Amino acid sequence: MEQEEKNEGDANLKKAVGLTNYMFSLPSATVLLSAMVIVALLFGLVVNFPPKENFIFAIFSDAFFLLLAPALLTVLIVKLLIRKLELKRIAATALVGETIYALIYIISMFTLEKNLFYGQLIIFIGSAFVFLIWYLVARLIFILKYRSILFAVIQLFLYMFFLFEFKAAQYFMNEPLLNLVTKAYIASFVLLVSVYLIFMVINAPMKKTFGYSSTDVFTFFVSQWVYKKNDLEEAFEKIGETARTLVGVVSFRRNKDTIFFIVPCIHFGPFGNLGGSEFSYLIAQEIKKNYNSEAFVFHGPVTHDLNPTSSKELEKITNAIKRIVTRAEYRPSSVSFSLGKEGECQAEALVFDNDGFIGVTRAPRLTEDINFGLGLSMMYAAEKKLETAIIADQHNAELGEVTSFEPGSEIGYRYIKAVEDAVAKKTKKQKLKIGIAIKASKASSIGKAGIKIAALSSEPMYVIVLIDSNGITPQFKERIEQKILEKYKCKPSIFTTDTHETNTVRGVFNPIKDEETILEEIVAGVGEAIEDMQDAKVYVGKEWFDIRTIGAKHSIEIVSTINSIVAITKIITPLIILAAILIIFILISML
Repeated sequence: MEQEEKNEGDANLKKAVGLTNYMFSLPSATVLLSAMVIVALLFGLVVNFPPKENFIFAIFSDAFFLLLAPALLTVLIVKLLIRKLELKRIAATALVGETIYALIYIISMFTLEKNLFYGQLIIFIGSAFVFLIWYLVARLIFILKYRSILFAVIQLFLYMFFLFEFKAAQYFMNEPLLNLVTKAYIASFVLLVSVYLIFMVINAPMKKTFGYSSTDVFTFFVSQWVYKKNDLEEAFEKIGETARTLVGVVSFRRNKDTIFFIVPCIHFGPFGNLGGSEFSYLIAQEIKKNYNSEAFVFHGPVTHDLNPTSSKELEKITNAIKRIVTRAEYRPSSVSFSLGKEGECQAEALVFDNDGFIGVTRAPRLTEDINFGLGLSMMYAAEKKLETAIIADQHNAELGEVTSFEPGSEIGYRYIKAVEDAVAKKTKKQKLKIGIAIKASKASSIGKAGIKIAALSSEPMYVIVLIDSNGITPQFKERIEQKILEKYKCKPSIFTTDTHETNTVRGVFNPIKDEETILEEIVAGVGEAIEDMQDAKVYVGKEWFDIRTIGAKHSIEIVSTINSIVAITKIITPLIILAAILIIFILISML
């Protein structure tokens, strides 16, 4: 039964996060404006085919007056009214509207010759849909609550004015311009009312559960995704809950500096700069500022349940780290490396006398988020042999699946056994030395924390490559490790932070893939880390702390509510729109 619920939860989560696949990046304004010209010229060519007298003039005349002029005027007016709006976003909306107008004009011009009423009706309904697109984009994407209708009204007037002024005599039997424009606005406002009815239905579930309407939440989402604003954090803070978690620190004191391995058991999400998405970078920056030291911030064994509600929660983590550092007593130590296995699960343990830092993975099998309870179980299993153990999720095999590994599962059991196997082995001890290298990669798939490499003097020498990314493909992971092994004869291991800072364009899976520049940066960095190796003393500590998180209960509620809204919308939207079209038909026939 538990496994069935887990599978159902994974399926629901996959449906919800799959909605982000509809996000995309826009081309430049120049490209979009050029596309507007091309669409207009193609339209002029189609409506004037086969060629007649003054064919070329007719193409350019229809292209300019019926499509290009109203489209460009709309772009200009919107930009003048709201100067902060990016030109490419306005142009993209105008291009979509222009394309729809081109299609409905073509259809209506052929229909008008056979039936004047139906030809007009096609124009009125089609222009109403463009009116609706402008309203929705301005309301939900440009986030203009009241002026959204104004923009829709302006563009409709421009298109209808140019159409009826330049084509009325030929196609509309000189019906007064005011009558035609009135019909167009009636059709548009009927559709607008239908949208408000849809909003009323889809807003109810979110409003009842979280106190915010679905449209408000969507605009918060867009505000962050497009404009990098943190409006959505207000909603997260309102629905969040306090969770108790911990942070583990391995601190290496060298002659002139200190290096920190930090494993906060919070999730670096949900996306962009919201919540804890940038914490893998921000925690390291705080360590740099407070201790003038470099910090490797790893992915702890946690899931999205422990996403911080806001970036303000950072202080609670850094305060917990400060308490660990304050009581740190550095001691000379040996270091050893051991590899534990159980099935496909592996545990890579660095042991410093009686303390351990353990990375766990299933690579090349899917290595996804690990439930905090399972992480604690692995930690307690390791501490049967060690005094203090810190567990890090290597998160180094992204296969595009939405899941997490839970306590009581077969995979969870194998993870625990792999950890027990690793710490039970007797391996050769070496005097502790550590060297590091920091690479600020320019790759778009890598976050602001960049690439951090540490070489430790175990037998064999253990090299950690920590990449601030939303995972890595197993193929690229293996290629990187193979290159390092061939050149430096060591035991390389890839870790990623699973930062969701990079998840701001499309989808929720943005792992680094095979890129030559990234490979070259890493291989060069390993050499630098080896050259930097110095004697070190060590301290290993953990600290519990409280933090506001979105929480397991609310994470499930959010996913379930989104899925229910999508399911309802699929049913009611076509019904309401069809009813609106029927009403438009009746009203236009009466005028």
